Amino acid sequence: MTTDPQKVPAFPVYTLQFSAGSQAVTLDGAEVPVADEDDFVAAGVAAVVSKLNRHHLGVVRVRAIDASTDNSWDMIVSAAGEVIDLSEQQEADQARMERKTRRNKRLMFAGVSTLAVLTLGGITAAVVVANQPQAQAPAYIPEGVGATLPAAPPPQHTLTAAWSHPVATGSTVNLISAERLLTADPDGSMTARNPETGQPVWRGAKAPENLHEVHQTTWAGQNVYAAVVGQELRLWPITMPPDTYSVSPTVIPLDAGLSARTDTGLPYIDLGDWYIRIPDGAGKLHNVMIPPGSIVLNTTAEGSITTVSANKIYTLDNHGTITAEKSFTAPEGATRYPSRVWSLDQSHLLLAWDEGIRLMGVLDTNTGQLTATSQPRAIPSATDDLFVDKNTQSAAIGTVGVRYGTNTALVDLKSASITSVHGNTIYANTNSGPVTMDLTAPEAQMQKWNNYRTEDPAPELVTNDAVYLVATQLENTIVYRSNRTQ
Repeated sequence: MTTDPQKVPAFPVYTLQFSAGSQAVTLDGAEVPVADEDDFVAAGVAAVVSKLNRHHLGVVRVRAIDASTDNSWDMIVSAAGEVIDLSEQQEADQARMERKTRRNKRLMFAGVSTLAVLTLGGITAAVVVANQPQAQAPAYIPEGVGATLPAAPPPQHTLTAAWSHPVATGSTVNLISAERLLTADPDGSMTARNPETGQPVWRGAKAPENLHEVHQTTWAGQNVYAAVVGQELRLWPITMPPDTYSVSPTVIPLDAGLSARTDTGLPYIDLGDWYIRIPDGAGKLHNVMIPPGSIVLNTTAEGSITTVSANKIYTLDNHGTITAEKSFTAPEGATRYPSRVWSLDQSHLLLAWDEGIRLMGVLDTNTGQLTATSQPRAIPSATDDLFVDKNTQSAAIGTVGVRYGTNTALVDLKSASITSVHGNTIYANTNSGPVTMDLTAPEAQMQKWNNYRTEDPAPELVTNDAVYLVATQLENTIVYRSNRTQ
């Protein structure tokens, strides 16, 4: 049966690379064994077929790259070994597109489009956002359905996948919104998927290794994904034009020693010496001085800035003028402004004091008051991931669990590598296997569930109806969705 290229999903895309002189071939970075008498292309296609069958996929798109000539071509390969070369079709499509462009004297996308420009302190990125209706696409068929999970999920979840996809080794997932689950691709990109079906709806280049670092925020009036990666602030437009394989981020270099925050209404760069660098309404970066002896709590999409000192909470406009201030009562023993701030949701922040005394507290920004404080045995570091379930107002970071709803409390946790928080349950990895911890207990004791081996990973994400597990078998790393059974 011949495969219809129009019905093959856009993702995933496997990458076959042939080295200069055809000395070696790799599939998604993994070397493919080639016997002396074998054809390199045939060996690469055979490796794709083998991988498709291991991952329970029927058909996939493949990008073949010849490193000796820098040429590339696209194919479709099925699990039955059928190969369709798309070169002629792509050349015809390109010729047709060029004729259409010359005829219409306008953008390549039909209909009405708007052009949004991010001006970033001398860096300008243009993003085309198409408003026209798209042609009816064929119904999406989830991939990797029925794949057996190589690690035991928590109780009351299926042992086979509702869908599964290859991801980068050591990667995480991020439910960036109710409709989008970010996963990391083996080629270094990140894909936003429909959580229920795994269908790709967006793709961005130059993804961070840790997707927990990506936040949805705004810049120049646009919704963007933002992350600090090394010494760069990266911004991806959330809207992707049709017929686009992926969007590239706008990159803002950070000088050595500088840091930036993206879990705020507007990302900003901390310059030190009571100065931050923040964009204006057009996205142009400028320096703003904040009140000395204070630290930024939050920023808004409209450009206002909120800071806190040892005894005041200040509101500033986008140019640093104080527009409001109110009293703030720090925890007993704290004589200075907080040393670290984390956003829990739009009206709650987690604060830490770590100079001469270890203190943490939850700040309600509506009242300006701390609703709970404690003296944890350790203050989370700036590199610790924060896990938040905004629906139940629970969170965890480092060895600190947080309830910030009606019964606000900070809970000491046993040392473990946290992977997810759902409701009042924390999921984590330990040397003796995956565990859960109950945030409502006075002492959150670790509880194990039956697993195959101590190396089984805890789920990277838990929701009301599923868990998402990232596991590696041999050279392949896969994300699996396991549905809740009751």
